[in-house]
Amino acid sequence: MSTVIRWCLSLALCVGMASASGLAGERSVASTEGSELAWPEIRSENRPGCYWWWPGSAVDKVNLAWNLKTLHEAGVGGVHVIPIYGVKGQEQRHLDFLSPAWMKMLAHAVAEADRLGMWVDVTTGTGWPFGGPWVSDDDADLIARYADGRVVTKVGRQVKRPAPGDVGNCVNPYSSDALRRYLEPFDRALAAYQGKMPRAQYHDSFEYAGNWSNQLFDAFKARRGYDLRDHLAELFGEGDYEVVARIKSDYRETLSDLHLDFIETWAKWSKDKGCLTRNQAHGAPGNLLDLYAAADIPETETFGATPFPIPGLRRDRWNTREGGNSVPMVNRFASSAAHVMGKPLVSAETCTWLRNHFTTSLAQMKPEIDQLLVVGINHVLYHGCCYSPREATWPGWLFYASTEFNPRNAFWRDVPALNHYVARCQSIMQSGGPANDILLYWPVYDVWHDSRGLERMFTVHLPTWIMNQPCGRVAATLVKRGFAFDFVSDKQLRAVRAEPGKLTAPGGEYRVVLVPECGHMPSSTWKQLVDLAAKGATVLVHEALPGDVPGHGNLDARRSEFHATTARLVFKQIEDSPIQRAEIGRGQVLLSDDLEALLEAAHAEPEPVAQLGIGFARRKHADGRHYFMANLGNKTVDQWVRLGTPCQSVVVMDPRSDATGVGKIRRQNGHAEVYMQLAPGESCVLRTFDRKVDGRPWPYWQEAGAPLAIEGPWRVEFIEGGPALPAPFTTNRLASWTTLGDNESRRFAGTARYAVEFELPPGDHDGWMLDLGDVRESAVVRLNEHRVGTLWSIPFRTSVGDYLREGKNLLEIDVTNLSANRIRDLDRRGVPWRIFHDINFVTHDYKKFDASRWPLMDSGLLGPVVLRPVARQ
Repeated sequence: MSTVIRWCLSLALCVGMASASGLAGERSVASTEGSELAWPEIRSENRPGCYWWWPGSAVDKVNLAWNLKTLHEAGVGGVHVIPIYGVKGQEQRHLDFLSPAWMKMLAHAVAEADRLGMWVDVTTGTGWPFGGPWVSDDDADLIARYADGRVVTKVGRQVKRPAPGDVGNCVNPYSSDALRRYLEPFDRALAAYQGKMPRAQYHDSFEYAGNWSNQLFDAFKARRGYDLRDHLAELFGEGDYEVVARIKSDYRETLSDLHLDFIETWAKWSKDKGCLTRNQAHGAPGNLLDLYAAADIPETETFGATPFPIPGLRRDRWNTREGGNSVPMVNRFASSAAHVMGKPLVSAETCTWLRNHFTTSLAQMKPEIDQLLVVGINHVLYHGCCYSPREATWPGWLFYASTEFNPRNAFWRDVPALNHYVARCQSIMQSGGPANDILLYWPVYDVWHDSRGLERMFTVHLPTWIMNQPCGRVAATLVKRGFAFDFVSDKQLRAVRAEPGKLTAPGGEYRVVLVPECGHMPSSTWKQLVDLAAKGATVLVHEALPGDVPGHGNLDARRSEFHATTARLVFKQIEDSPIQRAEIGRGQVLLSDDLEALLEAAHAEPEPVAQLGIGFARRKHADGRHYFMANLGNKTVDQWVRLGTPCQSVVVMDPRSDATGVGKIRRQNGHAEVYMQLAPGESCVLRTFDRKVDGRPWPYWQEAGAPLAIEGPWRVEFIEGGPALPAPFTTNRLASWTTLGDNESRRFAGTARYAVEFELPPGDHDGWMLDLGDVRESAVVRLNEHRVGTLWSIPFRTSVGDYLREGKNLLEIDVTNLSANRIRDLDRRGVPWRIFHDINFVTHDYKKFDASRWPLMDSGLLGPVVLRPVARQ
């Protein structure tokens, strides 16, 4: 029997049992058991949030309330207000940013959200980056060039996608004084504001164009100890490579310092106003770890679609980006900053340009979200939803770079199932604390020590700055081998304390710190690492000791300090080992070019499940660990798996359904092993305990006989959607309704009900699993007038044993497609729905949007539909 079938039966049967009384996840099956088997109570922060653009700020109280109510009823926990450019023909409704009328609408939105138990965040500006008409050229984003032996500057970027009342220069991101002046209109507007403050202020990813500020020369001299004016030729690339690289390293470090000052100034201002902060640090030419940590909620982002090898997960070239997509290793920088520095929430702008507009399914979103959870993200914000009046003609008001998480999109009918899943996962990932073993030092100075160019931008789109460096290669090995780690910066290392066998950061405990091959390291960082070893820590050094200090100023003295620290270490070869050890104080420094040997010597325990293709995140709770596990590969895991942490009991939890049960566990060679069944596309939570736990057992299933094919005739009736309901039809063959139905079905976006009667032969089976095969795109299953549940992700299978009866049965499946065919029809008929100012509407490749040449997307139930008899293992 296929192991894929065995695991799908196990989770799918639990889905059916847990959702017997309604939509999967609307009640907690575990709530009647002990707390060991229960999911945490869901709070608004556990639920996914949503970017919420206000086109032209043309909002009103009635429609604000309707928008928020619709999002709340779908399971969205909060919104992020971003005013943007307007809608053509609606100019008379525009509200100028920060005007009294605009502030009243913000107050109303916050109050209405609060009434619904939702949170509201807001950008400290409109569009992005920060800026506005009151930003003078002296305070503006500046681009520098070298001419006639001096620095010449020009104003850089204007606010991108600005809302009415905010067209103007971007503020200089390297000047805290310019920022303070930028915030003065906010101070005046908030002084008259009557209402509850938003939960958080927001700063978007670094898309300023500049690389200079009017204060840079003075700041450089104060921080680096020499005058940059004396080295302008070297700064702009003239002279000896080594000197040029050192001057540029100092310049880049100064930019990093100044931008960190800028973010910290904004964070303090926000705190003084009663708000938290969310900051997307990526893109900045600064130490991302410190920039993320400067905010209350560090935020990363995804961009484009990951090419997961999950069977059945479609990836069509015509609606996906090739290249320039984000990678999980970059996302890990935000979670690392949160873990190391003790930030409870770490968020992500999620599903940006996952595919072209209206062509993304819920099933395609799940692995992207799972991948974020695996790297430690625990506060997802969809990108996103556009405010639209209820009376707006379909498809309403839209944002050009959105996955269209809005009630006008056909998939909205089943979005609550996705949101319940995310809420359960995040209720686990926001509880307890991180449980990672390794602090991996990020040698940012090696990236800054480069004679090419000026500023170094650390973007999510071009991650060569980490992936092509020794640190990135070490990190990739750790991921592959299953070691739990966080990146750590020079500054953050100064906050780490050591005692024998343990490192304590503000956010948690670690076993070791690992230094990858590193050409340049500040003498203060090298001293801190050796001091940590002297106090009892184990410091692992891969390949070679750090080679030199970075930068140009006071070079001889800093080198002398560096070498004095190195001289404290006396290495001896460990017998029959590739490792050299230097014992110092109560700890040690281990040096080797063999990474595996270093990790083994440090007693860092990997999670072997990673080598089976399973991604994981691990967190502490009072009595053990939580594991989030996701199979994002193409192979099924159906075997005993060793855990990297000791335990005596394990509870298996299915976040798709909310089913839980006590799993199988054994001890093998001194390690705890749990039995795991996980098919491609599936995920689960393991809750381990260091004590015995009793409760309902988790079911493990295997197929127990020949499957029963469910054949026609199928009666197909269109029940909800538009632009008009196609005529019903009957078919013996399952295929796309665009080929089986009338002409109206070729442009229809919505839901059709498939109904069939079948005979169940007599037999004694523990259960039955219904397999829908290929579903385009989500389905609600009813059997004999009982609602079984919502199937929205791969694999589309569920338990139906409790609802089957011998003899005649009635199966009804409500299948919802995407809105792509309806948009295609509008463009084929030349209907003017792209009615927006600024960029108006573009494709995922930033080309003019035209869906008229799209292929028809398959829609409905494609099958084959089968029933599989199953037995407990």
